Amino acid sequence: MIFGFDLISDLNIEAGAPFDWTNKPTSLFCIIAGNLSNDVSTIRRALHHLSGLYQGVFYIDGATEHLDIYSRDDIHLELQNLCATFRNVIFLHNNVVVVDGVALVGINGWNKNTDTDLVDDFQLKCYRFEDIDYLEKTLEKLQLHNDVKKIVVITNCVPSHHLYFGEAEDTNEELYPVSALYKDTEHKVEKWVYGTYDKIVDTKLGSINYFNNGKFGRNPYYAKRVEVKV
Repeated sequence: MIFGFDLISDLNIEAGAPFDWTNKPTSLFCIIAGNLSNDVSTIRRALHHLSGLYQGVFYIDGATEHLDIYSRDDIHLELQNLCATFRNVIFLHNNVVVVDGVALVGINGWNKNTDTDLVDDFQLKCYRFEDIDYLEKTLEKLQLHNDVKKIVVITNCVPSHHLYFGEAEDTNEELYPVSALYKDTEHKVEKWVYGTYDKIVDTKLGSINYFNNGKFGRNPYYAKRVEVKV
């Protein structure tokens, strides 16, 4: 059996700007790896549109959704309630979805922002640690779950310093989400998709395929189809 999905991210749709994905789907499912918009009504409109084109839409937030990082919990609740208004849209924050034996596990991951001051930077690191801790615990729980054959990890942040190509890595970053993989004792994680990075990535590190397909102004822009063999 093949579980396939379309990967998109970093649309960064401005408030009131048009968004049309008609005739672009290549799969029954879509994963949005963050940075959809900073305007809730625009997010609602985009998700409504995508929900009519896919059987399932799975969405994790990114930095774009959080204009005020100190309102993180309120924004998460607002996005959770928004997604709940659609029968086939799932907000992945603190929420694992299993489709055809494949578990989808998503976190924001909170990339370091070089524009933040020391106080904000400390807050971002706290959020980052919380997300990675959640990822570790979730991967551990899924190892012995009989209905889960494979795992796809979705992060808005770049998961490893090895996934920067052509740039100097951020040596100030202390912890990357790939550190959670030591909990994947049964080697169920097969694919890892992410946002934020402005280069298209399709590469393999160890036994895991990593994919990035951010829009970042690309026009035309199309989904990246990713397949998991179950």
